[in-house]
Amino acid sequence: MITEKQLDKRLRKQTEEIKRHNDVLYEKFRGDIKTIGEGWDATSKKVDATFDLVGALNIKVTDLQLKVGRLEKRIVRLEKRITKIEKDIEIMKSDVSFIKNELKQKVDRDEFVALEKRLILLENKFKRI
Repeated sequence: MITEKQLDKRLRKQTEEIKRHNDVLYEKFRGDIKTIGEGWDATSKKVDATFDLVGALNIKVTDLQLKVGRLEKRIVRLEKRITKIEKDIEIMKSDVSFIKNELKQKVDRDEFVALEKRLILLENKFKRI
């Protein structure tokens, strides 16, 4: 039969084993929690960096949208100017055509010089008469 002293010794021994076992489990659990916390920190940093990047891209997209809007307005203004220039060119073509026809009806410089010589000859002949 087991004496009280032996029983007390066995219980203390078992209690210490259970305590060591619990300490080991506690340390393992603590290490696992620390690992999870480190993973969470890394994930949190990545998420923050992603949000920062998305925010920066959003700003860039907004800037690009503004620039595209300005370019569209400039294109519309340029199209209006080109339309006006095209109309002016058509008017100029018509004017040049008119001037060409008028010039065809006029005497050119060579003909004018020849006519001037003939006139001088005729005037000289009339002076003799």
